[in-house]
Formats: sequence, C-alpha cells, structure tokens
Amino acid sequence: MPVIKRPETNAQREAALRNSKKRKDSVPPPPEIPFMPGTITKLDIFQPAYRTKYLAVSSAKNQQTSLTAQIAQARKLAIYNEQDFIDNLNKGIRRGLIQASRRSLYLIDVNDNTLPYIGSENDITTWGDNINDGEAARLALPGEVPVTFPSSAEVSAAVGNFNTINLNQANAKDTLNIAQEALETENIEADKFILKLWNEIETAFDLGDKASMRSRAREWGVVYVPSPGEAPSPDEFSIMGKITEQGSNAPVNEAEILVVETATTVLSDSNGDYFIGILPPGTYTLQITKALHEVETITGVVVTAAAITTVNVSLTPAITINGTVSGTVMAAAIPVGGVTVSIDGFPLLTTTTNISGQYSLANVPPGMQTVRAQMPAPGPSQTQNVNVVAGAEVNASFNF
Repeated sequence: MPVIKRPETNAQREAALRNSKKRKDSVPPPPEIPFMPGTITKLDIFQPAYRTKYLAVSSAKNQQTSLTAQIAQARKLAIYNEQDFIDNLNKGIRRGLIQASRRSLYLIDVNDNTLPYIGSENDITTWGDNINDGEAARLALPGEVPVTFPSSAEVSAAVGNFNTINLNQANAKDTLNIAQEALETENIEADKFILKLWNEIETAFDLGDKASMRSRAREWGVVYVPSPGEAPSPDEFSIMGKITEQGSNAPVNEAEILVVETATTVLSDSNGDYFIGILPPGTYTLQITKALHEVETITGVVVTAAAITTVNVSLTPAITINGTVSGTVMAAAIPVGGVTVSIDGFPLLTTTTNISGQYSLANVPPGMQTVRAQMPAPGPSQTQNVNVVAGAEVNASFNF
C-alpha cells in the first residue's frame, strides 16, 4: 500500500504548498475545497510568503554560482598579469634596460630573478600594490622606461576587477546566508501546516475506498510513494522512472517532472526516482526541469490501463554560452592586417586581422576579459578590457 512521502527539502515544501493553493484556487468554494475555513485563510497568506522566501534563496544561489565562475577567471587573469609583469621586468634587467637594483622598489630581492608564487587573495592584492607602487617609484627616476605587455596600469585593472568580483561574491554569500536563515525559520511551521493540509485532504476524501482517496488527494498535492520494499502498483501509479545526469550518471534530486496535459508535477527524490499517480489511458508529454541543466521534453509517453510506464531520463548539464569579441585594428587611420589579437589567459583564443584589419574571436567566456592586439614583432601592443556577454558580440577596436 502506498504511503505518504512527507516533504524533506525546501523545494518539496514549496511544491506541496504551491500545489495545494493552486488546486484550491481552481475549484469552487466549499464543499469542493477539503480545508477548514481557517486553513484556507492561512494557506492564502502562508503559501505566497513561503514562496517569496524560497525564490529569494534560489535567486541568491544563482547569483553566487555566476560570481564563482567569474571570480575563478578574474583570479587567473590577475595572477597572469602580475607574473607576466615581473617576468618582463626580469627580462628588461637581463637585457640591461633596467638595473637589477630596481627590484627593491617592488619589494623583491635584488638578486631574485624568479617569478613569485601568487595563490591567495592577499597575495594578489599585495603583488598588485607592489607592482603599482614600484613602477611609479622607478619611473620617477631619470632614464627609466616602463614595463609593458602588461603595463602596471593593466595589472592594476586586472587586480581591481578581481577585487570587485571578490567583494561581490562575499556580498552574495552574505545575501544567500540571510535568505536561507529567513527560509529556515519558516520550515517548522511549514511542516506542521503541510501535515494539517494533508490530514484535512485525506479526511475529506476518505469514504472507505483508499485508492480513490489517494487518487483525489494527489490532485491537491499529497505525495504518495510505494511502501518500502513494495513494488509500485499500477492501480496507484501510471508513470515512474529515474532522473540521472548525463556523463556522470549520478541521480538528480529535486528535478521537476511535469505532465503537460494534466499540469501534474512531481519532484524526483534523493535517488533520482519519481512516481506519477494514476492517469487516464492516453499519450502524454513529460517536461523535466532542473537548475543548471537543459530542459528535457519527452513526447509520446503511452499510458495504458493497469500498467506502469517507465520513463528514465538523462539530463544534460547546461552548457555555458560564450560570447564573441570582434573589431578592427587601425594604424594612422589605415586598416592593418596580420595583427595578432588574443584574449589574455586563454592561449587558444588567438587570431590575426585580415587585410581589412578586421578580426573575430568566438567562444570567449562571459565576464571581464582583456583583449590584446600585438603588432608584428617588434611592434607595440595595446590592450582593452571588455565585458563579454553570453550569446552576444562585443566590439574591441584598436588604433595604434
């Protein structure tokens, strides 16, 4: 005999409350509604309030996930710029363009020609300050030439971008913690209220036929699963299956499975398993959604009487949509061909301008990126910081 599956997660609580209110709002007033008047009043107040807090958590999680990806890239670019600057400083010293004693201005031992290890956030900030202050002090001396490719200004920009995103991520983490705490304070009351809702539903529909009671209760959001160790009965369930992730084959928890024709929704459990209650014989469409995964639509799912249709689904992790950087390279207002254009930190993202001075770089990760144009050796180079937007094309043109 199927048993009630109490909500165990925030997503399950939100779905239980939402399904009960959605059903309540779609049927005529009592006696069609199985709730007591006081329960109806509380449902109208509690469900929207809980959903607002639930969505706040989801939004904060998405923001933090986005910033986590951005900060990884910003960290890499900051370290690349700092180490490249020190490397070029050492090259200048080796070629006799800069005195070795000038290393002390950057708080580097005058005999140390190695690249510094930069790992922590403090390392990035410290070396950014050392480079900025040291370069300013050195260039204040007579006869000194600036280090380029990158310049100290480019280092400062990369470090500043990292610090900004790092601060935004810290703020996003605080926002998420606050949102989670606000939601958690409601969960004890939510569990008690859902129990009350489901008890009233079962009581209203329990006319002796338990299977009929469960069938009607499911319409109001009550979740039933087979008893432990018991095979699911075709008198109780029409569709069942497992949701896994493509590649890893790991079970996907809390994927939402929608029966399009009936607007019935269920969530997969921690094992990726799901059960859809009894449906009239026919052909159905299932739509499966899960954050950070592609939406999967399964058509032609045939349900027959006294049988359970098994539909296992493998969800594809969402692919980050990259952007495109394009532009023109000019010198004295004349297009220049053969200029190397690249994205700092991505060795494979390199191209050259055509005879019209134009270039295009596809598959550039979203976020702040440094675009570098290098004239044929031993020519100069220029850089631009551009904000690459997923699925869009941004312009970065150069004029030497």
